[in-house]
Amino acid sequence: MSKYGIPTDLEEEVVRLLYKRVGDLNWTYLTDNDRSSLYKAWTSDPAVGGRLLPFIGSEENIRLWLKNGPMKEYIRATYGVGKWAPLVVKPSTPASELVVMALGPGWKVDLESLDIKPLRVIIRHEDDEEMEQRFAWAPMRDFKHLAWAAIAAQASGDALPWVICTVDSFVRKITPEQKATNERIAKRLGLISAHVTDG
Repeated sequence: MSKYGIPTDLEEEVVRLLYKRVGDLNWTYLTDNDRSSLYKAWTSDPAVGGRLLPFIGSEENIRLWLKNGPMKEYIRATYGVGKWAPLVVKPSTPASELVVMALGPGWKVDLESLDIKPLRVIIRHEDDEEMEQRFAWAPMRDFKHLAWAAIAAQASGDALPWVICTVDSFVRKITPEQKATNERIAKRLGLISAHVTDG
């Protein structure tokens, strides 16, 4: 049971339905306005809000549960992280492939080092396995969160070099100007900026 007393099987059914719908909509790259419209529609949808209302008690609480629960976890879930990962219909490119796309061949990903907020792993190059780097990735809209996580970690004693990788899609590509700005910011902060297009 969830905090609202939603039965586990019902919660899984609703989240599976949401994840199927947002997989078809390319959720990661939707604007905040588009997402707000979807929250409103789902809240009044009998297959979503209608099933949750007896447990959550109000449409506003349903919207908050959707936003702060399954949809807050969606991007991580697409990378196989979190309790709802098995419910994702369209998984994202695995971290090991993102690293190769961003930095080229020869990199090994230590999946045991996987951490969240932001998603990140330790990587090593086959030519020098003693040399470790931290590879963090997120959609373009979260570049500032990647940069902040890196400098906050380094300020707290993390000695590893950070690669911060923004991910876009063919549907919503990062512009050359945005990419150049990211690179300038990363260089000024002593970070490595990378970029990949995923799907």
